[in-house]
This record gives sequence, C-alpha cells and structure tokens, in this order.
Amino acid sequence: MLDVQQLTIVQNGQRLWDSVSFQVSAGQRQGISAPSGYGKTTLGRVLAQWQGATSGRITVDAKPLAKKGYCPIQLVSQHPELTFNPYRSTGDSVRDAWSPTAAWLEKLAISPAWLSRRPDELSGGELARIALLRALDPRTRFLIADEVTAQLDAHVQAQVWQVLLEEVERRELGLIVFSHNQALLDKVCSNIWYPQVEANQSGLATMPYSSQ
Repeated sequence: MLDVQQLTIVQNGQRLWDSVSFQVSAGQRQGISAPSGYGKTTLGRVLAQWQGATSGRITVDAKPLAKKGYCPIQLVSQHPELTFNPYRSTGDSVRDAWSPTAAWLEKLAISPAWLSRRPDELSGGELARIALLRALDPRTRFLIADEVTAQLDAHVQAQVWQVLLEEVERRELGLIVFSHNQALLDKVCSNIWYPQVEANQSGLATMPYSSQ
C-alpha cells in the first residue's frame, strides 16, 4: 500500500498542497482531477522522489522510501522530453532501468528504431510511449500517469491504455491517473478525487482511502 501522511509542498513561496493524506492500495486505479496549475505534476514528482516535500511522510508497505536506488513509485510525465538525457539514446535510458523484450515494444506500438535515437529526434507521442515503457520496470509497484496519452492519437491512446490496464490487473499495480479528460477518468479509474472541490468546501484537500 502507498500511504501518504500530512504531505505539505511549498514551491516558490506558494503552498501547493497542505497536510494532504491519502492511501492507494495495490491494484487500485485512482484518478485525480484538478485544473492546470493546481500542482498535480508537482505532487507526482514528490511521490516519485524527483523532488522533496516540505513536510510529511510517504511509505510503501509501511516502509519509508529509500533515498537511493530504484523507486517503486514511477511517474510518467506529461512532458517526457524533460525526463530523458538529451545526449543519450532513449534506449540507453530505458536499459538503465530494465531490458524490455521486443514483445513489449510491440505492445506499446514502439518502433525499435526509436530506441537508437536521442530525445530531440522523436515526437512527443513517441517519447511518451518510451517513457511509459521505462516506468513499467518489473520492480514498479505504483505508477503515476500524468496526462500520459494526451499527445497520442485516439487509436494509439486506446492501445496504450489497454496494455496499461492489463498490467495493472496482472501485476496488481497501484495506478494514479492525473487527467483533465473526465471521460478517460470515468473509464479507467475506480475512484476519482477532485481536490479543488474538496478544498473549496473545507479548506483542506484530503483524499479518503478506498479499497475499490
């Protein structure tokens, strides 16, 4: 279980999240819907240990996250071009985490040729699929999808989500989906959290735990 307790994130003098607590269980598909600029991406970065929180605690199965080594919480960013080393091939970046088979490339509609290219030689949609491939390392326990298919056409979106949801079920991955697409959230998530609405009502956004 991913357990977040009293998480506060202050960035550039702005309090983005204030004492937020929530839990996501293995296999749960949790959606988070809030306007642009609300801080969803920053929350994802903190959960995946890309940056630190101001205060609070994040544990997986009651254990604090290790400061070094592979993080069991992986974020697939809505800006994949910012998550690859611009001087290395995308394939090298993927292989730093794990070595996917040719079948995996086919599942995500990834051309093997893309893995020999640098990030600036690929489109945003191509990079998004490679970033997702990298995050599906067998060690991953929780996956954060931040507008992960927004740059893909409808056919490829459907293909990628089918693969992703199959993996969630097969591996009992916890899935957290950030999206503005209400129809997508309704389709792929068992629970949806609207932090802006809750904060407006109570002054504090706290996602309740659900085991669905």
